[in-house]
Amino acid sequence: MNLVDYMQKLSDEINGRFLEYDALRSVIIVPLKENRFQAVLGTLSTLDDGHTQTITFTSKVCSYGNEVDLKSFLTENKKLYYSKFSVDNDFIKVEASVFVEFLNEGNKKFLKQMLIEVAETADAWESKLTGADIF
Repeated sequence: MNLVDYMQKLSDEINGRFLEYDALRSVIIVPLKENRFQAVLGTLSTLDDGHTQTITFTSKVCSYGNEVDLKSFLTENKKLYYSKFSVDNDFIKVEASVFVEFLNEGNKKFLKQMLIEVAETADAWESKLTGADIF
């Protein structure tokens, strides 16, 4: 699976900006409404079974702190189609994963929707919690 090529094509289709990190990670800067943007990291990883590969789209919302109401995120998770909230390395994030086998032309519409949901959800909650456009 060539993540770099796939992410580049996906970025082009949504008029995003593509940034390559390495063969396993790249970023798409997703354009949103009101001249806002949200960075979404695409990561290729292998599950513990040693052969099943996934791609995960992840976007930061804000730093995690005790003032954050986790129940509101769990409630919001029920409203999302593809993604979920998570806490990782002291950051609240939105993420969605899919098996690499689904990365094909027939599923491109679905994958664009997944990418956009991650970006829009992270941006909306970032704005709600911080009032800023940081990530």
